[in-house]
Amino acid sequence: MMTLKIILPDKITEIDKIILRLAEFLIDKFENQIVRVERFDGWDGSNIRIVVKDIGLLEEIIKAIGEFEARLGITGTIVPRIVSEDETDRVC
Repeated sequence: MMTLKIILPDKITEIDKIILRLAEFLIDKFENQIVRVERFDGWDGSNIRIVVKDIGLLEEIIKAIGEFEARLGITGTIVPRIVSEDETDRVC
């Protein structure tokens, strides 16, 4: 069994704070389907990578992110890259 580990960068940004809140929100909604939520500088402009156990939840997670942004009044802030757990071996 793995323990929870939160690794903070030397300089914490607003997106880092959003990631912490988003992780909690997604865990509440999808429980053990969320593997990791992390800051990410993607070539496509994505800024958050979400690693999931079941990529079939993709549309539901995107809707949940929209709900999260609307609640915080930050619509358009999160540009997610959602990947399956086994895909991270090829992507990272």
